Amino acid sequence: MEYTRRDLFKKMFDPKRWTGSENEPTAAAFPPGQDIILNPDACIAWGQGLCDKCEPVCEPNAIIFVGMLHPRIIADRCTLCGDCVPVCPTNAISIRPDAKPEAGANT
Repeated sequence: MEYTRRDLFKKMFDPKRWTGSENEPTAAAFPPGQDIILNPDACIAWGQGLCDKCEPVCEPNAIIFVGMLHPRIIADRCTLCGDCVPVCPTNAISIRPDAKPEAGANT
């Protein structure tokens, strides 16, 4: 039997917190001038459990954890490389589709 990460997390954490499906598009509302956002409601580290998968893959150290459980993205450091997006098990990180990475970013 094959399980996805989402299935495993559903079994580990309260299932009432999980809604929608993996095929559902993420509707991220980007504030003006912001090209990357972290949705605290979808993020496991924001009160749902322990997760730090995004921090180690962020080369410019744009993702920091405040108080161990509250990740923040520092927009000034972020190069929009997108390395953090595929490692997030709940798709809590979104990059504006038309956003361009800064020069010299690893793409």
